[in-house]
Amino acid sequence: MSQQASAPTSDAASHISGSEAGITLVPPGSGGQLTFDTPTVRRVGPRFSKWLPDVLDTLLPTITHTARELAFQYDPRTIQDKRPYLFAADLFHTHGVGTAPGATTPAHPFNDALAKFAISYFGVDSDELSDRKRELYDYARDEILEVGTRDLPGAPTGLDALGETIVPLLDAGDDTPAIVVSLDGATWEDIDDERTAARALDALALLAEVVDIRLICSPRLDAHLERAHPDWYDEYLTDTGDTHRGPASTEAGEDALASAWEVIGEFAPGGGRLRLLAALDPDDEREVRDLKADTEIELSEGSIDRYVREFADEYDLVDVDGRPKYNRVALTKVGAAAQALIGPNHRVLHPSQSQFGDRLTRTRHGSTSVVCCTDAKDSPQAAGGCGGSRGSGAVGAGASSSPLSSGRSLPASAPTAEEWLAATGEAADTGYVRWLDGPDGRLDAWEMHERLLAGRRTEGVTLVDESAEPFEDGKVSYVSCFEDHAQVVAQWGGPLPTLVRITSALLSSQMWSKVLTPSAIGDDLDELYDGALNDATKDVLRLGAQIGWFGEDEQDYDGLRERFGEIRRLLLSKLSEVKIGDSTEWSNLCRDAHGLLASATHLYRAVDVDVTFHIRVPDTKQLRAGEDRYRGFLDFFKHTVPKNASYGIHSIYRLLYEKRVDKLRHRMGVEFDGDTSADLTASWVVSGPTASTFQEDIQQAIASKSEDIREQIQEGVERGVSLEIPVVDGNSYGALRRVIDRHTERKGFATLDSEQRRRLVRLATATLGERAGRCSPYALAEALLSIGKARSPTASLTAGDLATGLAQLPAERLIPSLPPTMQKALKALLVADESLGASEIIERADISGRSYTRNIDELAALGMVESVGNGGHKEWQAWIIPWWSPLAGVDAPRIDDSDENAVTSPSRWDDVLYDIALGLGLNPEYELFAGPVDIDKVFAALPALEQWRGFIETHYGLTDIEDRPPIDTGRLSAEAEIDAEDAVEIGSCPPSRENAQLSFSSL
Repeated sequence: MSQQASAPTSDAASHISGSEAGITLVPPGSGGQLTFDTPTVRRVGPRFSKWLPDVLDTLLPTITHTARELAFQYDPRTIQDKRPYLFAADLFHTHGVGTAPGATTPAHPFNDALAKFAISYFGVDSDELSDRKRELYDYARDEILEVGTRDLPGAPTGLDALGETIVPLLDAGDDTPAIVVSLDGATWEDIDDERTAARALDALALLAEVVDIRLICSPRLDAHLERAHPDWYDEYLTDTGDTHRGPASTEAGEDALASAWEVIGEFAPGGGRLRLLAALDPDDEREVRDLKADTEIELSEGSIDRYVREFADEYDLVDVDGRPKYNRVALTKVGAAAQALIGPNHRVLHPSQSQFGDRLTRTRHGSTSVVCCTDAKDSPQAAGGCGGSRGSGAVGAGASSSPLSSGRSLPASAPTAEEWLAATGEAADTGYVRWLDGPDGRLDAWEMHERLLAGRRTEGVTLVDESAEPFEDGKVSYVSCFEDHAQVVAQWGGPLPTLVRITSALLSSQMWSKVLTPSAIGDDLDELYDGALNDATKDVLRLGAQIGWFGEDEQDYDGLRERFGEIRRLLLSKLSEVKIGDSTEWSNLCRDAHGLLASATHLYRAVDVDVTFHIRVPDTKQLRAGEDRYRGFLDFFKHTVPKNASYGIHSIYRLLYEKRVDKLRHRMGVEFDGDTSADLTASWVVSGPTASTFQEDIQQAIASKSEDIREQIQEGVERGVSLEIPVVDGNSYGALRRVIDRHTERKGFATLDSEQRRRLVRLATATLGERAGRCSPYALAEALLSIGKARSPTASLTAGDLATGLAQLPAERLIPSLPPTMQKALKALLVADESLGASEIIERADISGRSYTRNIDELAALGMVESVGNGGHKEWQAWIIPWWSPLAGVDAPRIDDSDENAVTSPSRWDDVLYDIALGLGLNPEYELFAGPVDIDKVFAALPALEQWRGFIETHYGLTDIEDRPPIDTGRLSAEAEIDAEDAVEIGSCPPSRENAQLSFSSL
């Protein structure tokens, strides 16, 4: 047990003005820990449940003070009249303290106890209370002090409880308490399982978010912590944080490049040293045991050990951190430069052959083969590079460029993202599973990953209307993993082939080598679930998560990997042998594939990696035309989506659907809490030309799965859980807003308000949409990826910034209603560095002179291009946003010597429409525009304007682009924005919803 030594005036000492939250290492015997008479907790050991109550007791004066301060802000009468109950609920709603009140818990138990203790019992002498009130006093005090160390009804446990109660409470107050924590060296050094100690350190780190912790430990214990917990030590107990390792700088000086060339120029082309160097993570460390398990390196364990020593001792290419149990390797500055010199087929390129520009770029090798699981860093300039070269295609024209002018040019030969994906080659020649990468000069692997992720709107099924070019070989699947999110891309090939292929991709050698690594899973599976389950891990996998094919031989990393690999190969071989019309063989293979996929997604969940499957349907019309084909497509989602779900550690299939008695006997008991809502272990994105038309049919198909729920649950004999599966539109306003918000935050721009967000979505849909108010989330993400970071945290993402990014997109993306030749002419002007004349436009756009004449006049009439007089030879400049648009921020053409026939200076949309019609030579009847203008009649009378209708209406906001009233996204999650009618619910109704229904019915 720990011991407390409170300061004489603990109330004052525990919330010292001027203290800064964090952890400071105080040498034993120094006077630093006694500053301000700070209270001390002594003999703190490695089991946080033993000492956390003492720490909270020390902090109790500040906790009480903060609660009273917040109560007074809520309503001064709360203190005066001692009315704690409403304030207890307000702690959650206003300050995020506790969890949402449920049907059985009107407020979080901590909130209720804190409100009573701080308001009803403040300043009382507990010895003078009646027995009944003394019991209530003790109950309230114990509830506060035992947060995180015992289970509370309807409340989180462990560190989660601490993070949802004490931390946000103190964060909401004005005072930062300070305490001294003295560690008991003997118990820390003698602990049997360092994971227990790691959780204690995590508890200290969590408290340090809101508390000034002065830590005392002996030099011997200090050395032990550095050796046993290096990551924690580097972050909290060094002056600069992480002095032993760190991402290599992405800036390479000439000296580093010269040294790198001198070293690796002598390595054998394609040899093991270069393969190993290319496989290292350019932004983080890799454990040596992971390198040994990486099949792409193709080196023996002894060779890897030898090369690592050479890289560190002889060549200064890597730093080796030998403090943890397993050695870790990180690139030095020279090593990062050397990795960038490794070209295709692991051959070394001379620095003069590499396009470094003004900073070091990385090759595609390291990017596609190294998984980046870091915090979001993230504009392309700083995005962590397990994804490819951060070259010219990533930098883009940032906010520094003229916001409405032409942007920089991409190589004309750069394929589009769709072309790149579709060009698979033959699977038998180049592999059935590939790392997702991108077209050089346009997108790298990280950017392709982010582009795809834009299609996922929610944890559920997202349907994206998007043209999908057929793969050259439909048997190919792509895989990617960045920032703890794995994605699999496959083309729809029928229910069974698609099921087997996505399962195969998720358990491919690439994913075992980079994602499901020994360090992520543990040699004895001890790292699963963050190492929190200790010896119970195997029982949880077998009886809870219901991971299949899990026998005695699979209860370590090598056994599990080999067994899953064996089943994967067996499924693939059976897929090629299954006979059409053999329903038994087909059903058996389908059952096994479903089981293996569910096991795989549960395994990814256990290593804290999200999974999204992208199913591409190039010809949605043909799919719907075949009744059997379409039924198979819907059945795929009916059976597959709900099966990949869990309630905590428990498989949903076993909880809701399993009817086999022998299987039901072999399952772990379920402890239900107040919330019986389950979660999907995988999300799904379906993309195709008219994918959104599948929405209602997929919803109905999944809803019909409720009929398969075990009879005992349907009859109420056995308790069940609820699984909510949203099936949503991926092109809607809500989806596009989510893409914009994500990239706004990651690039460091200020949070957008609702009007700013609507303006950006209007510009995106006007430029990219085939239908008013809708556009491709992939194209929008691609445009946002190409712009630069914010110059300051207060800078807002403007329409001009977005226009700069939109200009970088392929020509066919720009105003899709236009003919290709007009798109090409517009694109050629947008990416030009200066104004262009007729011959240059014809050459760069690769169009005929006749097309030029027809297109340039129409673009000029629309204000998309403006003319520049140049010695009698007319030249042109182009803008994504025409000058007349309310989004442009100008009230006249941008170029003084614009053509006299161009649009003049109208102030209203009907005036703009009239002048556009005149500019196009349509000679509209005056009566159409004489009185109140009926826009439908205008377009009916002037069909030549139809292709521009959505463009004009969206720029002027004449079309309602929102699919629901504006929502304060600062308070609601993305999932909370989904309409209730878009979600399918399977299983029992959660208590919170039952309660809501009762309350509504009583009104």
